[in-house]
Amino acid sequence: MTNEATEQQKRFIDEYIKLRESNQTLAAINAGYSSKSASSQSSQLLKNPKVLAYLKERKKELEQQLRQEFMYDALEARKVMYEIMNDYEAPDNVRLSAAKDFLDRAGYKPIEKTEISGGLNVNNPFEGIDTNDIKKLIDSE
Repeated sequence: MTNEATEQQKRFIDEYIKLRESNQTLAAINAGYSSKSASSQSSQLLKNPKVLAYLKERKKELEQQLRQEFMYDALEARKVMYEIMNDYEAPDNVRLSAAKDFLDRAGYKPIEKTEISGGLNVNNPFEGIDTNDIKKLIDSE
């Protein structure tokens, strides 16, 4: 007994992913399963550990491909931001916005200011005592 999904099971998973995991019955039909039994067959397939392992593997592969694509897009976006930031004909607010975005994405966020409001409740033990009373206290010692 093999530890891997069959070719038809793999086709089912590939079809299921193409459908964004939204229609398992159609994925089963597209993978070559009988339209009469596609609903129950797809339900069983999605409980099969081998099929689930292949689904997890394919999702991981797709995620890696997507990250690779986004990496190139991010490099291109960085170039565009840099060009805007250094375009002296662009309005200052546009250049400033590009510069802030550039720094933000690089991890240089501005220090967040915290505003504190409220009053201070200070106990003054000498409140209500005038200068003469203080002199009397000093002299009595």
